[in-house]
Amino acid sequence: MPPKADPLGALSFVPIDPLYPNTLLYTPGPKIKPQQSSSREEKPAVKVIILATWLGGASSGRIAVYCRGYQAAYPTASILLLRTVLSDITTKSFAVVQAQLKPARKFLLSGFPPATPHTEGGALLHMFSNGGCNTAVQLSRLLRANTPAVSFPIPLIGVILDSCPGTTNFFKAYSGAVYSLPTVPGVNLLGRAVLFPVIGTIYLLQTWGVVSSAEDLRRELNDINTFGPVPRLYLHSKADRLVAAEDVAAHAAEIGARVPVVMEVWDVAEHVALPLEDSDRYWSAVRRFVDGSKRTREAKL
Repeated sequence: MPPKADPLGALSFVPIDPLYPNTLLYTPGPKIKPQQSSSREEKPAVKVIILATWLGGASSGRIAVYCRGYQAAYPTASILLLRTVLSDITTKSFAVVQAQLKPARKFLLSGFPPATPHTEGGALLHMFSNGGCNTAVQLSRLLRANTPAVSFPIPLIGVILDSCPGTTNFFKAYSGAVYSLPTVPGVNLLGRAVLFPVIGTIYLLQTWGVVSSAEDLRRELNDINTFGPVPRLYLHSKADRLVAAEDVAAHAAEIGARVPVVMEVWDVAEHVALPLEDSDRYWSAVRRFVDGSKRTREAKL
């Protein structure tokens, strides 16, 4: 039986650099020129979409659901895909994770050169679960290194937090990590046994303040310098067993005093599976948020 085609490859996603296979890029084809030119042509809502994926169960097939949705909604936008893997939050230092993101930084700064006005659409950042939050924060640190803190280095039009952020909880962290394991029974069972002490050790180190915790991540996400004073959309579910709805609501309420915040709450969807409950509602919420953020940004230019 021939091997199954990679869903992301089928959508024309390729690694920016072969040395970093978890940083992929989709570039749209040539634009089709309209038959009749308009004196007031509509500017694109977004130029680059940055997707920072989740940890547990983030298969290529599941990630492709969001990639297809964005390709359909914003056909002229490039999509920068940052995949999160288990080692990114267990064995790798922040410095190593940031080194992996250097191709992403190079791409973003080439598309949005510093000290240059950007009127043809900005960037949209969409992060999933705590794993994606960590990747997004490390990208922010990398982009802001050696730059003035007065503004974010690239023109973000908005930030979407999908099924996040959670809090420090051993059993939820362990459950999320288990989703990353292969489904082969023997391998999965061995992986669970190995993960238990690993996640337990990390949890203790977080509790003792030796390494960063989910609470540290939550604080940095709500530091206005991390992404700048841009609008936010929180997407989460009451039925999420890994990230409690009240934890997401509390985080949104905290930042809501400083930036515009929109909340969309699902009823029965599992963790990072909101489109499965209502795909039309999900993508309508994203489009409304982008349109509103675009109008806010254009009013400031």
